[in-house]
Amino acid sequence: MEYCQLLNNCISAVAPGITALPNMPKYLAAIVILLTLLLPACGRGPITSQADVIIVGAGIAGLAAALEAADKGAEVIVLDANSVGGGHAVKAGGLAMVDTALQRDKGIKDSPELATQELLAWGEDANPEWVKRYAEDSGTEVYDWLVKLGVEFKLILPTPESSIPRFHFTKGTAVHVVLPMLREALKQPNIRFLWSINADALLLAEDRVIGIQARNLRTGGTFQLYGGSIVLATGGFQSNIDLVTSHWREPRSSPGRLLIGSGQFANGSGYLLAAEAGAQLQRMDHQETFVNGIPDPRDATNTRGLTVTNRQAMLISEEGNRFVDEALPSKDIEKAVFAQVQQKFWMVFDTDGAKKLGVRGAAWLNTNSVRDEIINNPALIVTAANPEELAAKLGITHTSLLNSLQTYNTSARKLISNPPLYALQLHPLTRKSMGGPAINKNAQVLSTTGEVIPGLYAAGELTGVAGINGSYGGSGTFLGPSVYIGRIAGAAAAADSSFPTGELEVISTEKSALDLDGYWHYKVAHDVVYANQLDCDSCHKQTPMAEVASNQQLLTRLQTCLNCH
Repeated sequence: MEYCQLLNNCISAVAPGITALPNMPKYLAAIVILLTLLLPACGRGPITSQADVIIVGAGIAGLAAALEAADKGAEVIVLDANSVGGGHAVKAGGLAMVDTALQRDKGIKDSPELATQELLAWGEDANPEWVKRYAEDSGTEVYDWLVKLGVEFKLILPTPESSIPRFHFTKGTAVHVVLPMLREALKQPNIRFLWSINADALLLAEDRVIGIQARNLRTGGTFQLYGGSIVLATGGFQSNIDLVTSHWREPRSSPGRLLIGSGQFANGSGYLLAAEAGAQLQRMDHQETFVNGIPDPRDATNTRGLTVTNRQAMLISEEGNRFVDEALPSKDIEKAVFAQVQQKFWMVFDTDGAKKLGVRGAAWLNTNSVRDEIINNPALIVTAANPEELAAKLGITHTSLLNSLQTYNTSARKLISNPPLYALQLHPLTRKSMGGPAINKNAQVLSTTGEVIPGLYAAGELTGVAGINGSYGGSGTFLGPSVYIGRIAGAAAAADSSFPTGELEVISTEKSALDLDGYWHYKVAHDVVYANQLDCDSCHKQTPMAEVASNQQLLTRLQTCLNCH
């Protein structure tokens, strides 16, 4: 403990003199960051614990499961590989919900019957039972439930898959849904969070899942957690390119270049855990792949991407031909792109269109960074004074480009005619998983023979949200169903929290060497601080410059999420 106390004293001594990170001497910044990284590895003995319900994943589905299980009186442990909660939902948009109070207040008449019909038509092969259940229950079990937690929905937008508006938004992104859920969970005395913890394996006894073999991603220490029941809510597998391509859906042609557009921890770990326990994996080739991706210029690995949109642009193939009506719904554009052999195509726009270019997928994006790092980046965009020059730079015939421009300008409200012209090559981008472990109506995981695996539950994107989307993801039909299925899983797991008889084996080790795998979010957050020239007090005014050690400190720090999100 003397070593750890020394680190605490060093940080306490240095931190008060720091007023702004961008102006801090580099050697001092390095010392503070190193000390802060080392501190969490101190003073931690072996962890051995048990709870009625253990939930793997603190995303929107895992949080819903935790809140529901705790409400039923269960002692709950939630572990997450990240050092913060919320998962990919903090960067997502809205939730699709049916027959809500907000719809009625705005004079929008909706019904579960109409929603079921339209969701099934859009998804083409969606699970009719789950679609019907969600359409019937989402107004009360998702919308009303979230409102009681403090979520404020302000806006409902129309979407291509629905004849009436169902896409509900808060005052911003879904971070304003996640934060009230996290805030409520941190207030519950029977919910305990373990951060930067990876679930390496499920523990079984007499064919029942009874726990987790866990690993601390910061220290490397391993330990066991025992639970009366286990809920897997680990998210999708769209950041695991090997899994994505091995389950690539026919007859779509394989992409020439596939960018990663999913969450950092959407690595498919939950699928492997479930499969090792004998789970039936279904619809694994049902994947939502965006076709409007570009390489992230700040990604050193050159594998991750951003999404772009532009209502004043046309899409042309590598031959220079306009191959799709840009106003069509997303799934029709996706079909047109994947019908091409290499999916090499370009978004073409002019000076007016450059002002309409929208880019999403990173906290550092703003008007200036989009201009400087994307529009003015020759590694991403080809610029030309006229169509002839653009055609020559793209290696296509002048005639093809002129014909495409003429076709577009004939039908478009805004012409592409104000030079210079820009061409931005787009790539397929992984996004969401629509398949996974099969579950029954209680969110219990089913085996390859269709039988319940005792003690094991699953929720959220890991399950492909129970097939509610079918082959084509709808707007808001991941977040809403994730909350819904998470609540079902949490309630059922709490009612099924029976421990096996006999003495449990305890295995625990600790590794003293520093492991940086568990500091991903720490690095990303501080990169944004430096880029946006924020000062330390933006996040540390009310909490120490070290790892938070209590739920109350986490509650205090929650509002700082909005600095980036």
